[in-house]
Amino acid sequence: MKSFFKIFTIFILLLNIALGNPEKKIVKIGLGYSGRSYDPHKHTDSSTLAITKQIYNNLFILDNENEIKGELIENYSIKNNTIEMDLKKGVLFQDGEELNSEIVKKSLERNKNIPVTKVLVDPIEKIEVIDKYKLRIICTTNVDILLHNLTHSSMAIVKEDKNKKLVGTGAFKLLEWGTGQKVILEKNDNYFKGSPKIDILEFLTIPEAPNRYIALETNEIQIAYDISSIDVKAFKNSKELEILNKLSYGTDFLSINTEKAPLNDKRVREAISYAIDKDSINEVIFENTSKVANSIITPNTFGYSNKEEKKYNLEKAKKIMKDYKTPIEIELWIYEDTSKYQMAQIIQANLKEIGIDVKIQTLELSSFLQLTAQGKHNALIGLWYTSTGDADYGYYPLLHNNSRGGVGNRSFYNNQRVNTLLDEARKEPLKEKRKEKYEEIQEIILDENPIIPIVYKTYNIGINKNIKGFKFNPNGNHILENIEY
Repeated sequence: MKSFFKIFTIFILLLNIALGNPEKKIVKIGLGYSGRSYDPHKHTDSSTLAITKQIYNNLFILDNENEIKGELIENYSIKNNTIEMDLKKGVLFQDGEELNSEIVKKSLERNKNIPVTKVLVDPIEKIEVIDKYKLRIICTTNVDILLHNLTHSSMAIVKEDKNKKLVGTGAFKLLEWGTGQKVILEKNDNYFKGSPKIDILEFLTIPEAPNRYIALETNEIQIAYDISSIDVKAFKNSKELEILNKLSYGTDFLSINTEKAPLNDKRVREAISYAIDKDSINEVIFENTSKVANSIITPNTFGYSNKEEKKYNLEKAKKIMKDYKTPIEIELWIYEDTSKYQMAQIIQANLKEIGIDVKIQTLELSSFLQLTAQGKHNALIGLWYTSTGDADYGYYPLLHNNSRGGVGNRSFYNNQRVNTLLDEARKEPLKEKRKEKYEEIQEIILDENPIIPIVYKTYNIGINKNIKGFKFNPNGNHILENIEY
């Protein structure tokens, strides 16, 4: 009987091929978190954008050298604070409509009404449509900042189809979203860069890192994002799997609510900074595969300064805290993530040594984002991607007084000098002058510690060796349009 079913299965397979219905090529990708929506403008989390990056395109992208390149743009020119750009012709949305200047204008203006991505379009003063394929953008800031912002995956160009559903110009179109636990995309045969070689992409939410590795090992998935450092060793002897290990644009940090006593005291924050053993965090949690951070922004970001970080110094921390006779108790909030919990445990132990009792509070991601935006927390462990490759998107959302709350400034930090420097850097035309301003900001933050950078996030991506054409993206939104399997 088993032989009969085996022969029957082979017969059906051969019949499908003979009839021109070959078996679909499917690649499955394991994520740690569910995508929140197929609307890239409303979310900036890496899991959402890892998916939406395959559905939509940007006007510009960053190449491997962090240089601006056109994606939907054929060519562009800059004069003073103005960009003129020519769209590529013949680019079709997934509903068949051709890309044009009016659609681009409407898409960019849509971001102005969405708080989480408004900061990316703030530099735009005016958008003028010149003709069907040419438009002009007048900026209030240095043009370079806007060009970098336009590479952010949340600045993808979108439009509504006749059913009011968002569509893009990307290599894959949405087939099924559901709750986000399982997202299915199918190839776009009319993709302007050429039809993908894979028919179906499936994004599966597998919260536990060890389970993502097991799913990869058993070929239930072919690509696994965020492999744990512990599991990296297992790839060395594997004949079927390989590990990709590269620096991202992301930084793990401790954010301190500067409006909550006694954390509003700069000396307490300084003691906390000295007390955190970053080297131990890197060794114990990341097996020394990450790098201890000295800045909110990563070394591969424009505006980074290689200033020496505040070294672990328990004696200095204890000396500062001698002035505080009343026991200090704080809550440290994290979202559901194994490495964040381990990090919180080490910080908890570190701070206990200087008389600060820490209670760890774990929240579901959406609750974490909502409540910390309202300032309900004492401190949190966060992760920020300076996804544009420019310091403005690292510092302005996290530190400027105008960004307090949901935009990014969850430390509720307000320093007039920092605000001024950020505003001046946005208008400064010379790169070196901008960089000097960001260096001063970095020095102030290292002194005042509203945010304490801990480690730079290194991506560990597990890949089946039969997968070809995977393109790493340091912002986490990896490019799958050219993959083969």
